[in-house]
Amino acid sequence: MRCLIVTAHPLNPSLCQTLSNAAIDTLMDAKHQCRHVDLYRSGFFPALTPAERASYYSGFETTEVAKEIEDLLWAETIVLIFPTWWFGPPAILKG
Repeated sequence: MRCLIVTAHPLNPSLCQTLSNAAIDTLMDAKHQCRHVDLYRSGFFPALTPAERASYYSGFETTEVAKEIEDLLWAETIVLIFPTWWFGPPAILKG
């Protein structure tokens, strides 16, 4: 199975990072393919730009998120690992 693990925590030594590493190790030991995306360390910019919003109904411009789209299309399973802050996921994950 193709698994995409997405981590969204700003600190490198964190429980979320430990859980991500454990998930990757467990999935790889079970002979699954894995890709790991750490949103903070990858430089992912979650805010919608004015140009992206302007193209929203007339052919959304996907060049800025082409890698993320390719990862999502590749994956058969997505594992999201994030802290719950103020009763929801971090803003970077929502973006």
